[in-house]
This record gives sequence, C-alpha cells and structure tokens, in this order.
Amino acid sequence: MPVNHLLLFQSHLIIEFNMNSKPDILVIGAGYVGLASAVFLATKGYHVTVAEKNDSTVSQLQKGKLHFREQLLAKNLKQVVNSKKLQVSLPDKKIYQDSKIIFIAIDSANQSSWKMRMGSFTKIAQWIGGKKHKNAPVIILKSTNIIGFSEQFRKLLDKTPFGEHIKLVVNPEFLREGFAFEDTVKPWRIIIGSDNKNDAKPLLDIYKNIYSSKIPIVKTDCKSAELIKLASNVYLAHRLAFIHEIADFARLEKLDVESIKKGIGLDQRIGLDYFTPGLGFGGSCLPKDCILINSDESKNSYKFESAIGAMSVNEKLIKNLIKNLIKSLGDLRGQKITILGAAFKSEIDDTRGSRAVVLAQALKKRGAKIVFNDPYLSKSEKLIAGTFTLESDLNKAVKASSAIIIGTPHKKFKSLKPTMLAKKVKLQFVVDYFGLLNNAKWEKQGFKFI
Repeated sequence: MPVNHLLLFQSHLIIEFNMNSKPDILVIGAGYVGLASAVFLATKGYHVTVAEKNDSTVSQLQKGKLHFREQLLAKNLKQVVNSKKLQVSLPDKKIYQDSKIIFIAIDSANQSSWKMRMGSFTKIAQWIGGKKHKNAPVIILKSTNIIGFSEQFRKLLDKTPFGEHIKLVVNPEFLREGFAFEDTVKPWRIIIGSDNKNDAKPLLDIYKNIYSSKIPIVKTDCKSAELIKLASNVYLAHRLAFIHEIADFARLEKLDVESIKKGIGLDQRIGLDYFTPGLGFGGSCLPKDCILINSDESKNSYKFESAIGAMSVNEKLIKNLIKNLIKSLGDLRGQKITILGAAFKSEIDDTRGSRAVVLAQALKKRGAKIVFNDPYLSKSEKLIAGTFTLESDLNKAVKASSAIIIGTPHKKFKSLKPTMLAKKVKLQFVVDYFGLLNNAKWEKQGFKFI
C-alpha cells in the first residue's frame, strides 16, 4: 500500500476508533437531573438520547427550549440539540433495548403518598431485560430511592428473560436546583455504588474521560450509596431546621437574627454556608428524602429521629408564623395577604414543595385572600392548579393588602421601594424571614415587621 494511502487508512481507523470509543447513552427522564447529565455528556462528545413520557416536554426540548428556568443549562441544551449530539423522544422499547449505557433519572416517589413508583421501574426493567444483548448493558440509578431499592430493582431485572446479566450501578446526584448544570460539570464528589466491582467499570471509564482526577470518587456497595444520598439531604435539612428554630425564637424575643446567625456560623466547625433562615426548607429533595429514609418500603425497622425532628421543626415554623399574623391582624377572614415569591428557592420557577405555597394553603383555610407575585412565574397552574391568584403587576398584587410576606428571596424583591408600596397597602405589616429587606428603611415608612 502506498505511504499516502496507508496514512489515510490509519487516519480513518483513528477517527473510527474515537467515534466508537464513546458509547451511545440513554437517559430516562427529562427533569433537572436527567437533562443536566444528558446535556453535559453531549457537550463532551457523546451521542445522547433522552426518553421523556410528557408529549409537550418532548416537543419543547426537540426545539432546544428548556421547560424550566436554568440559564446555563438552557444555553447548552440549545447547542447540543442543534449539533445533533442530543435527541429527545418519547419512551420506546427499541431504544431501551439497544442502549448499552442507561441512566435512570425519573421521579422515583409519588409526591402525595411518598411511595416508590414501582410501576415505572417494572416497565423499564421489562423493556431492557426483554432482549438478549451481545454485551450486557449497564443501568445507572440516578433517581433518589429508598434504602435497598437497588436490591428490589435487581429482582425486577432478574425476572426478565435476559435481565440477570445486566449490570447495575447506584450513582446518586447532589445537585442544587438552579445550578444543576454547574454541579454536574464540577461535582464536589462522585459516589459509585455497585455490588459487583466489574459493573461500575463502564461508568468509571466515562467519568475518567469527562472529569478531572482531582474530583474525589467514593466507591462502595449499592445500599451504602443509597444511604449516602439520603443521609446527605437529611443532614442539610437538619442544619436548616436548626437555624430556623433559633431564628424563630429570636424573632419572638425581638433579638438580632442576623448577628445571631453570624455569631454561630463563624465557628469554623459550623460555618455560614447553607445556614440561612427563611420559611423552612422545601423543594423536591430535602422533605422527600427525610421521608424516604424512614420509608416502610425499605424493609427495615430503624427510625432516623433526626429526619423526623427536622420535619417537625419545619411544620412548626409555619404554625408560629400564622399565630404571629393573627396577633397583628386579628381575624384573617376576608383579609388580603400578598406573598412575594412562590418558588421554593430564589431565581427559579419551581414551586414543588414551596413553603410559600404551604403557607398560602394554611392562610386560605383561615379565610384569607391570597395573591402571589413572582417574577419567574407566568402560569397559575404551577400554584396547584390555579387555586391562588397570580398577579404579574406588583402594584396590583399589593393593593389593599393587610400584609406583605416575602415567600421567596428573589433578588428583585431586595430593591422594593417602601415609599411606593406604603401608598398601596391597606395595613403596613411585613413578614421577611429571609432578612432580604432593609428593616430601617421600611420602618421609616411606617411598616411593622411581624
């Protein structure tokens, strides 16, 4: 073979090898976890398919449009969709059976009963295990599950015709909503759980390719990996419950909440990160994991009292706030109360587990008229099927209100002008458990903090 043809042939082999060295990846679920993983892998040159059961979500994602608010993820999603590195489709038996690397990132527990969605996992197991594979695929469980769920899922696989050879890995996520893509790109640590050390090799090969060797990796068994995930969130919930309870007492005694928080947190053993008072911890992770760690589905009788205690403090906070409102306003029936912010944390549009919405529900039961204003929400459906008024105009939202409550510490609310709002409200009462507002400026305009 002539030298130039030999070089061309070798070059072709190198290109072909590089293309084939990155296996196609299937990600099941197009939520925060699934999309953050899928988009990042696609930016690293992998061809990724996302399977999502919601028709409208699939249609939106196929156009490169994100169905929730996260700017960096939205930017990268558009790029990988346009470059054909990422495809989105409805669940299909063939893509499940043809994929060698499968990430499962679906909602694992029913939000009302907190029971595992076993029907979804059973179908996934049947589809993947229903076909004979030349090389056994590896399933990576990203979804948050009860302790021992991997054992249950293993049994589901073993019941299928070819499931016993499928590899199973538990690889929990530790993502902050609003920063899911950043946390996927630069994780603080990686947890790999497998009951057979060879099962984790395909995933470790991928991570070796996309992550720095400086990122610590903890290799353990599946059940320990499940506990690491749940225990991490229970600790965070307990930490927040602690500072919420301290702040609640401080407000009752009219003490300086901010200096108390700072005085405690400056102890290097404690720290100030994730140590901010508010309406309690919410979202789709911390409350869920405090319940899942004690789930009766996990088939153990051990009770994590710290998780129970954190949830108890969380509920007490809302009850005490309502008591304080009644002391200041009297009977709440017929009184308009404006809640600024409905999302469970700042700068996002997710109201799942929102403490502001929980507060609104409790106030509504007492006859109050609730109006929400949130700069990132445009559809009242996100406020529990539109049971509350969502007013986009701030002036209309606060007009004739008896009290203004900061429900979410969006940065936009920090610049609110009390001089303008004082002319709109009926009574000048404010609730700001986040310490977002300048008390002195508001009190100068006649507002009273509850």
